[in-house]
Amino acid sequence: MPIDILHPQIESYLTSVAGPSSPVAQEMERLAKERRFPIVGPLVGRLLLQQAALLKAKRVLELGSGYGYSALWFAMAVGEGGTVVCTEHSADNVRLGKEFLAKAGVSDRVQWHVGDAHEWVRKIEGPFDIIFNDVDKAQYPQSFRLSESKLRVGGLFLSDNMLWFGRVAEPNPDADTRGVLELTRMLYADRRYATTIVPLRDGVSISLKLE
Repeated sequence: MPIDILHPQIESYLTSVAGPSSPVAQEMERLAKERRFPIVGPLVGRLLLQQAALLKAKRVLELGSGYGYSALWFAMAVGEGGTVVCTEHSADNVRLGKEFLAKAGVSDRVQWHVGDAHEWVRKIEGPFDIIFNDVDKAQYPQSFRLSESKLRVGGLFLSDNMLWFGRVAEPNPDADTRGVLELTRMLYADRRYATTIVPLRDGVSISLKLE
C-alpha cells in the first residue's frame, strides 16, 4: 500500500507558505489533477528551480518530460540564452507542452524531441549542467548509464520518485521498484558522485558529479 512520504499536513503547510505557482504552472497542475497525470508538483518544482539557479545552469537535459511541467521550472531558472532539452514519447504531450511553455513566454528556451528518451540521449550532445531523470522506473539504471557521461563535472544528476510511494522499503519489489532500488544503489556506490535523497513529495535524488 502506498505510503505518504511527506505527511499530508506538512505538505499542506509547505504548500501554503510557499504561495501559489505561476499562472501557467497552476493551469498545468489543474490539468494533472484532472487527468491523474504524474508531475513533480510545485514543491519539487521550486527545488528544481533552486538547484538550477544555484548552479547557474544553462543547459538542462530531461529524460521523460510529459507535457513540460518540470521543464517550465527549469526554463525559468536557465534564463534567456539557456536551453532545456526535453524528451517525451507522446506527441500529444509535446504539443500540449509547447502550448503551455509558449503561454509562459519561455518556449524559446526549450527544445523538444519526440520518441524514446534513451534513443535520444544517445544522439544528443553534451555537456549538460543538469540531467533530470523521470522515465519509466524500470529504466532508471539504464538512464544513468546512458546519460551520465554527458553531465559536466560539478553538474547534477536528479531523479524523481526515488522513494516510489514507500515501495522501496517493502519486500518482493516489482520491476519498477527494482529499477529505483538499483539506481539508488548505483548512485551511492559511485564515488564520482555525492548523493542525497530528499524526502519531498515522492523523493528526489540529488547527485553532484565530483569527477
